Amino acid sequence: MGRRIWQIEIRVSDLKRAIAFYSSVFDWRITALSDEYAMADTGRAPIVSIWQVGDSGMPLGVCHYVQSEDCVVDAGRAVELGGRVAVERSEVPDAGAWTDTLDPWNNELAFWQAETMGEPEHSGSATNAISWVEIGVGDLQQARHYFSELVGWNFKEVDGVEDYAIETELQPGLGLVGGERGGRLRGMTDYVRVADLARASRAVAENGGEVLGEPVDVGDGSLFSLFLDPDQNRFGLVQPA
Repeated sequence: MGRRIWQIEIRVSDLKRAIAFYSSVFDWRITALSDEYAMADTGRAPIVSIWQVGDSGMPLGVCHYVQSEDCVVDAGRAVELGGRVAVERSEVPDAGAWTDTLDPWNNELAFWQAETMGEPEHSGSATNAISWVEIGVGDLQQARHYFSELVGWNFKEVDGVEDYAIETELQPGLGLVGGERGGRLRGMTDYVRVADLARASRAVAENGGEVLGEPVDVGDGSLFSLFLDPDQNRFGLVQPA
């Protein structure tokens, strides 16, 4: 089985504003650890963190981490497969080290090498857990090979759906978007489960975010839509059937 997404890091310009936004839109338990960093307990893996990047040199956006036994080796493997290193090995005192990579389509994937491996405890409601992660790529078959070799993600094409492949053995599940739409996407998109998409969309708009377009019915009664947070980080809302 492939390596599941371990942590999702939301990079923002104003931590207090971001905490207020996400606390208002979702049932997340958010705890500020410092003036620049907070952890959000959604009730289910993966871990979610919010980082006020300030003058760190890191861009705004959303970064996804997988666990690693050797983050330097994993970064080197990404380069061999056609990606590149965005951040060389960086130490986190008393916690571990990480590297950050970009795939051939500029999707960011980081490798976290913890000093001590372990599973965090989740006490949130899981009402608004992250249930799906979508990755836009320019070449579906090349991307299937890239992620399979790098992190063991086994994407399978969906009958009757062009330029789309899914990995459902992991939680959250993963989707690859190829073709013209995949080429237009920038970064990975995390979909948050909601009970009422219309209500969640209103909360986004009322708290400084932007809803992108009308809800889409995926065919089984489920609905989804996209939104931007106050820092223009893109997320999805999904209301299950």
